[in-house]
Amino acid sequence: MSHQLFDELIGTPPPPRVDVKGIVRRERRASAARRLGGSLAAVLALAVAGGISVAVRHQEPGAARATPQAVASSPAADTRFRLVFDTEETADATAKRLSQELDRALRAVAPGATWTWMPDHLGEPRKPDGQPPEFTHRGTPDFVGTSSGISYQGRKGSLGVSITPDASDGPAGFHWPCQLPQGIPEDSRYRRVCDAGTTPNGALMKIETLTGTRQKSVQYLIAIQLPGDRALQASVLNMVGVDESAVPAQPQAPLSMEQLKAIALAIADQVKA
Repeated sequence: MSHQLFDELIGTPPPPRVDVKGIVRRERRASAARRLGGSLAAVLALAVAGGISVAVRHQEPGAARATPQAVASSPAADTRFRLVFDTEETADATAKRLSQELDRALRAVAPGATWTWMPDHLGEPRKPDGQPPEFTHRGTPDFVGTSSGISYQGRKGSLGVSITPDASDGPAGFHWPCQLPQGIPEDSRYRRVCDAGTTPNGALMKIETLTGTRQKSVQYLIAIQLPGDRALQASVLNMVGVDESAVPAQPQAPLSMEQLKAIALAIADQVKA
């Protein structure tokens, strides 16, 4: 089952060493000096009480000096997770964690944004707003994804995230170049702007904007390469409604391209090999 791995290394330093015999010998030698003010005896007494070995300039041979012990700091816990779909149980756990990461990322990137109900098909009974979307899966690594309506600063639309295979060999691989594969023409219904690059961690990333030529739709898409031959895709759209009945809620998408990119990166950064 998918687990969060917490590597908590707590270094417990040993107590400071005190050269008790050396201190006693020095204190005896200093007894005659106590009538002159007793300053050395006071220092030695503080050393014994505080567990601190005091270095005396005329220390006797063989009296070992205490070496300060470095305090080991605990490394930050690794809260990342793996995408595991080998059983129904692990697939459910992975889907649940992805839902949590998406909700957390949206709240961090767009404070005040709310989830709104968005039907999957015509005639679907309405559900309450404010429910974070749940990722669905097929029990295999072939697909896991979710989508929901979103409202942010008066703008409405939809937000979707999916994870698909990215096999380097074969037709299942994700197409990372901006140039479309050979034999696939541009869709005349949209004007596409594309930029291919890498994430700060060096993973492949592709950013696209699709603007509808008829419906005035605006859609931002982000694709990020994930460990384990998978690709994360996130999109935000200014349309509300189902299929042909969908209409633009406003000229702009509810989130900006930079906000969508931040959400996608936040989720991708939590996935490990």
